[in-house]
Amino acid sequence: MNWRIGLGAALIIVGGVLALFFTDLEFFWFRGGPLGIILVIVGVLDLLDGVRRGRRPVGSDPGR
Repeated sequence: MNWRIGLGAALIIVGGVLALFFTDLEFFWFRGGPLGIILVIVGVLDLLDGVRRGRRPVGSDPGR
């Protein structure tokens, strides 16, 4: 498994738990609900990027 896919999945899980169950939790100046939503969005973007980079055409250069 690509590390970006694992990181994206972890961000989605942590963000979902924060957004659903700890909406009133305060982490420094952040509240749990909005922070969770941001983490889910970043996790989805990271997951999509990891999946997109994982699919390379057969003749592509792996160094790029």
